[in-house]
Amino acid sequence: MKFPKRHWRLLLPALATVAALAGCAENMPQPDPSEAWVALREEPTTTLMAEEIDGKRLNDGRFFEVPAGKHRLEASLYIEGEGDSNGSMCRADLDYDNFKQGGHYKLVESSLGQNYTVTLYSKSGKELAQTSSIDCLPG
Repeated sequence: MKFPKRHWRLLLPALATVAALAGCAENMPQPDPSEAWVALREEPTTTLMAEEIDGKRLNDGRFFEVPAGKHRLEASLYIEGEGDSNGSMCRADLDYDNFKQGGHYKLVESSLGQNYTVTLYSKSGKELAQTSSIDCLPG
């Protein structure tokens, strides 16, 4: 079935929302105590999804689970549009050198106007790393 171009602009944000909600419907797995667990938190108008660890694609975008040590976390950030805008899809890469076995972390998206950041926090709330830039494409 072929959609007119304007329908794709409506369909893509809807598919991203459905995918995010489908992931929320499943129970979260128990963290593996031999690895570090990274939970995700976003603002209400965005969706943050785990995509890759060290360039390897993930099967579940709701969290990161990594061995101890240095890793690059790659996440997608879907930003809802306002008014006639279709929003944006962004990619955020974050490097952290010291993940601990059994550690719990939180990857938090925040924004100030149109400037978005993704920050890694320890379980105690200490800031550990932050994205240097987030690349976005209009939706």
